[in-house]
Amino acid sequence: MTKIRITSSDLLSTFYTQARDIGAVLVEEGLATEVEVMESTGSVMNAERTVTGDAEIGFMASNWVPRAVSGSAPFTAPVPVAIATPLNTGPLFFVCPEGSPLKAFSDLKGKRIAVGHADSGMAQHAYNFVRTLGWGDDGVEFSFISTFDGGNALASGEIDAQLQAPIPSTHFKALCDMMPIKVLAFSDDEIKTLCDAIPFYFPANIPAEHVPTMDKDIATVGVLNVIVTAADCDPDFVHDFVAACIRHTDDLATRNALFRGLTALLQGARVKGQDALAPDNTPLHPGALAAFREAGLLS
Repeated sequence: MTKIRITSSDLLSTFYTQARDIGAVLVEEGLATEVEVMESTGSVMNAERTVTGDAEIGFMASNWVPRAVSGSAPFTAPVPVAIATPLNTGPLFFVCPEGSPLKAFSDLKGKRIAVGHADSGMAQHAYNFVRTLGWGDDGVEFSFISTFDGGNALASGEIDAQLQAPIPSTHFKALCDMMPIKVLAFSDDEIKTLCDAIPFYFPANIPAEHVPTMDKDIATVGVLNVIVTAADCDPDFVHDFVAACIRHTDDLATRNALFRGLTALLQGARVKGQDALAPDNTPLHPGALAAFREAGLLS
């Protein structure tokens, strides 16, 4: 292919910056002469774009993949995507102004929270949190606005808290430069409940080095983010793309801190098998399967 289109998220999102770095790898490997990184509202749009042919590669939170394949809400019909490769594991957490009386996630009941676009992976995480922990959809007031607009709303007092995407990110740095923020931690029991209930979640840490007001890491819930293609995408292209990603794991981590841990993620397939790459029986593209086998990561 001469031009590859990657559908990511909004301009200040972690997906967007990672997509640019993946695009650079595609060009360096000779898999594309040109890469277009497309903005989007997130995982739902990205799944649909890959299947309709508007993009070759899409970024998704892994918890959306089974919904896309089955056509479950918010999808209105099956969207046959397949996972090409894990992208990263990202800590999810809520923040508020440092001077807020809020102290922990449990204090968010009844509060106004910015959670990203309504069809984004971030909004789905927010629903997962409140439903799994027994709050119900009426337990909080969600504001479905972009990450950037959410930061401005937090600074102006229009909302009480914001759900953050994995860091480091351009938006989060801008937010910390705008105002001192406080992380609202999950309890150990909340983390365990969420990770036991949802196979795409696992314990993670928020690195203190990226939050000016923190002096130590804080435990939270992490989510596996993935790169998908259409299920019927050319297996030779997917194979070559995934093989390039495997070869460039260290390089990607040098380019972008969000890729730190990708090597460990892929190596996890040696122990957990395919479930480490495509959790909960989500589809792994045949071209990707071949690449992981050739790399010795899957038997």
